[in-house]
Amino acid sequence: MEPGDIVTVSVDRVILLDIAGQHPELIQNPPARVFDPSKISVVFDHFVPAPNVEMANGTAKIRKLVKRLNLNDFYDYGSGGIAHAFAAESGWFYPGQIVANTDSHSVAAGAFNMLSRGLGTPELMQVMCTGKTWFAVGETLKVDLSGKLSGMSEAKDVFLKMAGDLGDMPNMNIEFAGDGVMALNMDQRTVISTMCAELSVEFAVFPGDEVLRSYVQERGVQEYSPVSPDPSASYAGAYQLDMSEVVPMAALPDSVAGNTRPVDDIQGIKVDQCTIGSCANGKLSDLEVAARILKGRKVHPGTRLIVTPATQSIYLRGMELGYIPTIVKAGAIVTNPTCGSCMGGHMGLLADGETAITSTTRNFKGRMGSRDARIYMASSATVAASAVAGEIVSPSSIPGGS
Repeated sequence: MEPGDIVTVSVDRVILLDIAGQHPELIQNPPARVFDPSKISVVFDHFVPAPNVEMANGTAKIRKLVKRLNLNDFYDYGSGGIAHAFAAESGWFYPGQIVANTDSHSVAAGAFNMLSRGLGTPELMQVMCTGKTWFAVGETLKVDLSGKLSGMSEAKDVFLKMAGDLGDMPNMNIEFAGDGVMALNMDQRTVISTMCAELSVEFAVFPGDEVLRSYVQERGVQEYSPVSPDPSASYAGAYQLDMSEVVPMAALPDSVAGNTRPVDDIQGIKVDQCTIGSCANGKLSDLEVAARILKGRKVHPGTRLIVTPATQSIYLRGMELGYIPTIVKAGAIVTNPTCGSCMGGHMGLLADGETAITSTTRNFKGRMGSRDARIYMASSATVAASAVAGEIVSPSSIPGGS
């Protein structure tokens, strides 16, 4: 295969989300049968719980469809979480697989040495029926990572540095390589791969190394086929990044690609709302860093802090370890696992003229509420520190934060 080719592939799993309940294609003319009920998972994550009657009616119809099609892999309110994070911790993602999902951040699965693509509801319906989809083969950029994160820099900062340097890369792919990859755990890899959706890439794939093997085997996956590049593989280009030199970064409002700066360059901007969470940054490690910064402190009286764990298990573990109680005592709101505030669906919309800083996935106009709001994007550490200060600050500026 070469760039420009169209290939038809069989999928190993289909993931249908509650957001499909908004589409008349699925609700009014659902599939009469599916290719393999055991390979179709249904996860409610975007509008949890339903914020309006329209979504309540849509999800009610999906529940009926689940029963009619005998789909046993169904996760309603309180039983799963945000699909990408929940799929990873459940052992659905492992090397060599191809997954079709309803969500545009499905590129997240590339951290597991596999391919997953977000599809529109009509296309996903045909995949549910046939078990097949198609891809256009794109060119690939090789990203060589070296060094390891230091200080208060996080995987989000690595991505934001990349995004500022690389800009938009529509229809291309990213292949991660280099000694620095081994210094990233699976949570950190999934942050980076998930966020690559903001560069408009199709796939962003990490190697099937020992770190990944250990992760999937802990989740009961024993048989799989890691994929590696051919020795003679050709690339559209190469990009090198020493992670030890990465500082806390932020994306400026309205876009991410080609629009990032070091946090120190923009500090002092007043924020009305701070948000930690989403499929990218609702991990246990995000709760831990937020709790560490917030412990013994209060959210600034002129600022709101909303924290959303990515899955039910992360929520429970955060309770057991004391992270969530610490966050709540600081004056934050901790929501149930949902895409809610990240996608501007519910759970904390922004008003006209407000400014927010978030560790979620997107910051275009209107993403989290009013089109007149301004959204900065940064790591969970930077967001937590900014919530305490009431303005954008580096996490190292909060005593004890580092």
